[in-house]
Amino acid sequence: MKIASLISRIEASKTLQVKEKALELKAKGLKVIDLTAGEPDFPTPDFICAAGIEAIKQGFTKYTANNGIPELRKRITEKLKTENGLEYTPEQIIVSSGAKQSILNALLAILDDGDEVILPSPYWVSYPEQIKIAGGRPVLVDTSHHAFKITPQLLAMNITEKTRAFILNSPCNPTGVIYSREELKDLAVILKKHDIWIITDEIYEKIIFDDSEHVSIGTFGDLINKSILINGVSKTYSMTGWRLGYAAGPLPVVKAMSKIQSHYTSNASSISQKAALAAYNGPAAEIEKMRKIFEQRRNFVQAKLDSRPYLSYVYPQGAFYFFINVSRVFNNGKGDQKISNSVEFATYLAEKFQLVTVPGIAFGADDYIRISFAASQEQLEQGVEGLIKGMDQLMQAKM
Repeated sequence: MKIASLISRIEASKTLQVKEKALELKAKGLKVIDLTAGEPDFPTPDFICAAGIEAIKQGFTKYTANNGIPELRKRITEKLKTENGLEYTPEQIIVSSGAKQSILNALLAILDDGDEVILPSPYWVSYPEQIKIAGGRPVLVDTSHHAFKITPQLLAMNITEKTRAFILNSPCNPTGVIYSREELKDLAVILKKHDIWIITDEIYEKIIFDDSEHVSIGTFGDLINKSILINGVSKTYSMTGWRLGYAAGPLPVVKAMSKIQSHYTSNASSISQKAALAAYNGPAAEIEKMRKIFEQRRNFVQAKLDSRPYLSYVYPQGAFYFFINVSRVFNNGKGDQKISNSVEFATYLAEKFQLVTVPGIAFGADDYIRISFAASQEQLEQGVEGLIKGMDQLMQAKM
């Protein structure tokens, strides 16, 4: 039986493949140190869980409006106005089963076959595959020589008559970089000149460090009319499994996204919507507590990595990842320690030290691996120790 040709053009999630490697090691009875997690290790705050339980008790377990319950969409508009300086109506909000679905909804709504989407590299693993699923072509723009941020010059150079959209992710997964207000202002100058959509993924907006500022690009001029803002509750409120994200945008594109969603998932979970409403209405203290712990962990890992002059990394201003350059040890080892790319390096760490990381090729940067500091202090200590030991051994083999 024939399988759609699309399947041959997209790749399975490499982050999920790494997760399978961790499960394989655990099945052998090994103690695995897993630093791949793209989710907070904290439990969902009690007041949010209580709202979900109450929804079940009250029988709020049926279908809702396709775009989400009115009170949640209204609360999201209030959040966007007070926190981001963006004016939307509830009709311009669509709630989905996670921010990942929100992004794919947007791409399906705006792309025709062959349309180009400018994507700064390194990128979140699902962006290029989602673009392909929607019939588009990802145009990868290497930012490694520009502090891992796309510049106005790079953006302008890659805009063609086929360009339909530009994806911006700040704070960024996997690098943790944040675009400053001035950097966004400079990008806005270019974007105002062209008739292209901006998909702005702001899912990590609350996980920022060093008194950094999160700014939405839609606040510059009329870019709100070209922007599709993606966000949700998964990272900020430690609600990854609740599967609740949303998009905000001009009414025509939100209506198009609603039409698409109505035919393949319909509304997001009714229970999760009530829990998300409680999250947005609840106290900020729990969220700040988690953010501070993430910052402490970031500082701990940074100090450990700085103990080895041959270890370089992208300094994370936000999110909860270190993107570490390990290319110094490529082609240095012998026999089963011969490493030539990020996949082989990640495999080496897993097999020799039971440390599971994500190879950088998953994000378009084969010289790197990604580790998450959304893990316990014990796991971080053991994981970073394993990474350093692994690097030490390979560096010694070079001598």
